[in-house]
Amino acid sequence: MRPNDRRNGDRKAAGMPIYKIIGDRSIRCDMDDLSPTGVRIARDPGASHDDRVCSLELHLVPDRLTTVLTGRRVWQDACHEAFEFISPSFAQQALLERMLDNY
Repeated sequence: MRPNDRRNGDRKAAGMPIYKIIGDRSIRCDMDDLSPTGVRIARDPGASHDDRVCSLELHLVPDRLTTVLTGRRVWQDACHEAFEFISPSFAQQALLERMLDNY
């Protein structure tokens, strides 16, 4: 973990699809890593940076298990963004923790 990393909990590398939902647009990205409190994603370098808060559709098990969380962007560079989850439900937190324990 980097010294300036603000996320709590262990990160797990994850090559799963994730969709940023901004208004009526759904933008496919790749999940770099996941923790119980947030996610880091890879996106196209030309993608807009205007979306500080957005919905994130996580495909934890493709075509089987999907959840949508609200995320607040806390970091970005040219091709990556990191989001902290805002008020996930108890069920979503339990799901993320179970997924990470078994990953």
